[in-house]
Amino acid sequence: MINKSSLSRRHFVSMSPFAVAAINAGNAAAEESSIPSPDYTIPENGFHGRDENKRDWSGDPRSGKVVFIAHCMLNQNARIVRAADFPAMFDPLLDYLQNKQIGVIQMVCPELYCIGLGRRDVRVGLEHPAGMKRLQRLLDDLVFTIREYLFQGFEVVGILGKDGSPACGVIRTWLEDRHQDGQGVFIRELKKRLIAEKLEIPVIGVADHKQDDAIQWLEERLK
Repeated sequence: MINKSSLSRRHFVSMSPFAVAAINAGNAAAEESSIPSPDYTIPENGFHGRDENKRDWSGDPRSGKVVFIAHCMLNQNARIVRAADFPAMFDPLLDYLQNKQIGVIQMVCPELYCIGLGRRDVRVGLEHPAGMKRLQRLLDDLVFTIREYLFQGFEVVGILGKDGSPACGVIRTWLEDRHQDGQGVFIRELKKRLIAEKLEIPVIGVADHKQDDAIQWLEERLK
């Protein structure tokens, strides 16, 4: 391995960027190899479902309740061009969840994850084999997280999709250049997975300017 400290400034400056990158990679590998390995091994599928890893969560003030929400409810900046309705987030809904002490789990934006921030033709992109492959990978992670919370005894209050979205719409979506009844691609595939996994988690749609409807549903759900 080349020791950078042994190189003169003249030699170092004249080296190609590729050589410098190789030196840095070698030094990083050497540092990593010096880190002691843990005294346990992580199972191939993690610790999910292992009784010995089940915990008693009653020793601190956590509420034990979580809700999964569409990414853009916490971050309007992830929306497609000219589709943001608020500067940052769904304030009324999030204020309600905070007051009810419900933990908020922000789902990854499937449109951003599968197609990108500057996306166009969202439904076409998600239905494309490459987009669908990434979408299924995203669903793998989401379903794993849901199952883990349930296994550990938490209450998953629900999954809140963004109505009117070509990806996350629950009862309204964007199709053929207009809003109409129907499901977004992500929600459609998520519901299939929930059925296949025998997970009875309610999925509801939240419209931008009808957050009170979602709050009313949550109020009934929490009784």
